[in-house]
Amino acid sequence: NAEGHDAHPEGPAHTMWYRHIPPRSLLTDSVLWSVLAAATGYGFRDAGGDAPVTDLLLPLAVLAVAVPLSRFRPGAAVFLVNCLCAAGLADSATPANAHVLSLAALSCLLGVRAAGAGGPLAVLAASLAADLAACAVLGVPAVWWFYALAVLPTALLLPWLAGRHWRGRRELVREGWRLAGTLEERQHLVAERARLAERADIAADMHDSLGHVLSLVALRAGALELSPDLTDRDRADLAELRGTVADAVERLRETVAVLHEPREAGPEADTVEDLLARAVASGVPVRWERRGTFTGTLPPLVERGTYRVVQEALTNAVKHAPGGGVSVGIDHGPDRTRVSVVNTAVRGGRAPVTGGGGGGGRGLTGLRERVAVLGGTLRTGPYRDGFQVAAVLPHQAPARPARRTDGSGAAGPAPDLANGR
Repeated sequence: NAEGHDAHPEGPAHTMWYRHIPPRSLLTDSVLWSVLAAATGYGFRDAGGDAPVTDLLLPLAVLAVAVPLSRFRPGAAVFLVNCLCAAGLADSATPANAHVLSLAALSCLLGVRAAGAGGPLAVLAASLAADLAACAVLGVPAVWWFYALAVLPTALLLPWLAGRHWRGRRELVREGWRLAGTLEERQHLVAERARLAERADIAADMHDSLGHVLSLVALRAGALELSPDLTDRDRADLAELRGTVADAVERLRETVAVLHEPREAGPEADTVEDLLARAVASGVPVRWERRGTFTGTLPPLVERGTYRVVQEALTNAVKHAPGGGVSVGIDHGPDRTRVSVVNTAVRGGRAPVTGGGGGGGRGLTGLRERVAVLGGTLRTGPYRDGFQVAAVLPHQAPARPARRTDGSGAAGPAPDLANGR
């Protein structure tokens, strides 16, 4: 619109101005109208006018319309009041009148409430053209021309510039506070990431040091059981010691898994079925099947690991092969769960690819670490015309700590698990 107003968008019933104006704004408009009406009344009395209808009541009615109109169409309000000033040029005694104060006030509001500069400048130019046209039609003396060329443009331009400056300062302050809030949020995120990274480092250190030492203790205890010099009671004590150490390794492994990735409203409150249902609802063509002979309750860490494998594979499929089909298979064996996610390329497109985590991200690299902590294996790579993510998660983690992987192949804790896939 010509005024470029952005504070109060127009609706179908924009003529019902006060229906959408809050009480505080109504009070402000009433005070402004009262001030301008007082100035108009003073000017009428000072000029000794003898036509109260045209010289007083009509201008007051115009101001009663222009003041609220300035909230929706400030340019139209300025032009309306400028018409009062142009009509005042018909006075044969003096071109000056009290309406110039109203013109300056509404020009200032035009600068405050109009976003752009093109529309307001066009309104100011049209107002000046109307004043000059009135002078030409009325055939006024040179003093009237000077008034129309100097006083009225000043009352139009300078207040508009002052209002525009005020608007710019308000927007600058508002943007500054918004930027400060954004920077504060980023600072909190950086601190949270540092805290999570520290947790991950602590988890890795605990796994590498304590897990290895406890496994060696259990191994030495098992070797001592075979010593011929021991009594039956000594062997029973050593067997109990070896079982206690194995339990400690298992509890350490579970603690490290929880410490490595803090609990969040994900797998605990969500299931694989929920995850796949959301993917289907989002338009991802997913086919999945759950089968197996295991009838008991899966350990929580295995359920969480299964969820993470499917979640990461789906994320990579949507990111690198959007529109391609995804097949999910979950097989619960008697002692381990196998998870396979295969995504295919879109017909006519290139084969999907996924990052292996070598670029510094935590995607598949973090998934390998999680599966390794659980004592399982993870294999990723091309499969037929697509890409496969396959994991084997044992229901009971072995006592031996998982070997660290170089990130290029499968991560497994021991050869027997790797071969048991």
